[in-house]
Amino acid sequence: MLPPWEKSGRGRVMTQDVGPSPLGRRDFLAATIGTFLAGCAQEDGPTADMAGPKLVEIAPGIHTVRGPLSPFDPRHPAVNLRLPQGVTKPPLLILVHGGAGARDQANAMALFHAHGVAVLGFDAYRVAGLERNSIFWIRNATYEARQRMIYSAALGAYRWATTLESVDTTRIFIHGISNGADVAANLAAVVSPAHVRMVFPEGLAGAGLGLPDRLNVPLRAVFGRLDNYAGDSATDWRWARQVPCRLNMSGFEGPPGNAANCNDTRNAFNRTESPEQWVVRQRQAGADIDIWFYNDAAHGIFSGPLRIQSFDWPGRTRPANIGASEAARTKFLNDMLAVIRA
Repeated sequence: MLPPWEKSGRGRVMTQDVGPSPLGRRDFLAATIGTFLAGCAQEDGPTADMAGPKLVEIAPGIHTVRGPLSPFDPRHPAVNLRLPQGVTKPPLLILVHGGAGARDQANAMALFHAHGVAVLGFDAYRVAGLERNSIFWIRNATYEARQRMIYSAALGAYRWATTLESVDTTRIFIHGISNGADVAANLAAVVSPAHVRMVFPEGLAGAGLGLPDRLNVPLRAVFGRLDNYAGDSATDWRWARQVPCRLNMSGFEGPPGNAANCNDTRNAFNRTESPEQWVVRQRQAGADIDIWFYNDAAHGIFSGPLRIQSFDWPGRTRPANIGASEAARTKFLNDMLAVIRA
């Protein structure tokens, strides 16, 4: 959902391809075996549907994705593992992109890699075999369609990461932005604390997959104080936002969460729990959770300079502040590095 604009206002999206993974010999073998096993696990027999996912238009210009998703393949050119030079068994940060695809996390990939952290990124849409430009995914796909693909790829990336010999698999961290934030929050309910130390969902929407009822690992929800991305008004702040339940999918094959009674088939015209309300509920239940707020920052703190702007979605123009000041970006980077290096 986070586009790296070329200019303020309604701009077009810059393109940046994600290169192949520099896998070592043992990690390549693990990738091959993992892909084979994942493929076998999803087969139902000789009649298994091998057609893959398809885009289906459900309203003028609005699409969802139907059909089985491809198993995560770490050898896919849209998967990018970068290991820092001269570091033995570095911690690993899995970077989960937002609606626009892997380019959402390009700057974060470079920043953390430069600071001695192994980074793993991917483009979930390309992994699923669906090639469209980022504007299509931002404007013309539903929350649940984007997040279903991102969740599938992110879960596969995590499972593969736990098999790597080139990183410290007891020090894995996950950062997700925008749609990827909601995915990361759901991952926090299924990953093992033996592998994952903390999850950082940035810019939660609380719509699409919904948010989980229980967490397995510590979580820090991150928001720029100026994050009004895709809101109804300039002061529709993302952490306090409650959207119609119909934007959540029913039947999500993930951890139990608040979308079970707030989705497109149940209480469709009620409102979702806001991310801030969800954090409070998790804290009251004993979870290790908090919110990190950053001044002079909006949606996608690592994405670039702070820009106060709007964007045309089908039907209306909405606010879309993105980026952050250099000071805010440096503070967020240092806050995350302090946790990763602890």
